[in-house]
Amino acid sequence: MHRSKFFNYSHCLKMIFKSNFMKQTLFIFCISLLVIPFAGCDNEAQNEAVKQADLIQKTMKENSPGAIATSDNGYYMTAKIDGKEWSASHMVPDNDERSSYKMIRGENDGDNISFQLWKQGVEVGKKRTFSETNAAGIFIADDPALISGQAGEVEITRLDEQWLEGTFHFTATSGNSNKKAEVTYGRFRVASGLK
Repeated sequence: MHRSKFFNYSHCLKMIFKSNFMKQTLFIFCISLLVIPFAGCDNEAQNEAVKQADLIQKTMKENSPGAIATSDNGYYMTAKIDGKEWSASHMVPDNDERSSYKMIRGENDGDNISFQLWKQGVEVGKKRTFSETNAAGIFIADDPALISGQAGEVEITRLDEQWLEGTFHFTATSGNSNKKAEVTYGRFRVASGLK
């Protein structure tokens, strides 16, 4: 890849991430557009893919103001990814009141897990199944490929004026490779903003 493509990707990402709504709902799409061309590449192309992943992470960090540190009494997201414990160091709040969806997104050192909840359907005990049109996403920085979770579910366990909490699990696969990730025992808490 030529330097001009890096500039174009970076410029594109910066423009998209300026809008909080776009940042939260389109980041998966942007990352997948950048990763797709590198499926089945040789070493040089894989090195370029790693550079692209680094650029994506840098751009996301620069344009993700307002990230909230996780804590036992506040925001949190934990899960097991292929049996290994994972915990978000911070959550990206969804402040877009105009959207019909609430984005749940936890990040830690470039890795992230995210999914959306339809605001009108959020109630305690209700389960939402992930699908092709409502997929969870996982991005692992050490293995730059976005993986989509279309099999699994999220269940709301608490909803009050302060907090929205739930559990989740999904099997994530990549449309461009044989990559697969099992995300189990997921838990999250974010500000409610729904009542």
